[in-house]
Amino acid sequence: MVNAQKKSHGIELLEDFPVNLPLGEAVYQSLVSSLFNGNLKPGQMLSENIIASRLGVSRTPVREALNRLQIEGLVTPIRGRRVIVSIPSDQDIEDVYNIRLMVETEALRKISREDLPLIQQLETYALEAKQYLTQNDIIRLGQKNTQFHQCLISVLKNRRLEMFLDSLRDVVSLYRFQSLRQGEWAAESGHDHEKLVNFLKEGSYDKAIELLQKHLMTAKEILIRMANANRQKDRSDLRSLEIT
Repeated sequence: MVNAQKKSHGIELLEDFPVNLPLGEAVYQSLVSSLFNGNLKPGQMLSENIIASRLGVSRTPVREALNRLQIEGLVTPIRGRRVIVSIPSDQDIEDVYNIRLMVETEALRKISREDLPLIQQLETYALEAKQYLTQNDIIRLGQKNTQFHQCLISVLKNRRLEMFLDSLRDVVSLYRFQSLRQGEWAAESGHDHEKLVNFLKEGSYDKAIELLQKHLMTAKEILIRMANANRQKDRSDLRSLEIT
């Protein structure tokens, strides 16, 4: 195990990783976790030197992890060879949610009463998410939310589509976690999931599709508002990781 504290200055530190896990992968997972739990904010500047110092590693695995995050669209290079946590453009959000809308709507059309085990699993995820919402546990709430939507699209049984969606997994998950930090939407989103399950159990598939489409459009609008607010703040305040 890597000997480190649990968290330092916004970065999830290296602990509980198998000894044989490549260091670059451990650093990558640490940064992804920090993005998802909100410790690293959209627009926040990331320094190779500071991250390496916080994690007790050389700059090489940090550089590898940041390059990987850049490919996935989670961080963005700026002038001066600096990197910031990505602030998605309105078009980025539109593109991702239009893909989700097409895929998840098609998944709902494939579900029938014969898919009772899948519907029961959706219900389980919705109920578990509700529990984490009452505990204000955004991380586990987001995980259950992700599992709910992944379970939904599993009905398509399309391997190539799954591979494509897997390439968007971290971006979609990050958008989802960010939207769920809006308290009212977190509660409304959970309620939508419960209603969607009830529609499927009743065989009211058209109502389920209508609800899903409204659900995704609302999440998209929330994210666009958040991104616009972050961009406005970023113009005057690029935050550094050097937090005292």
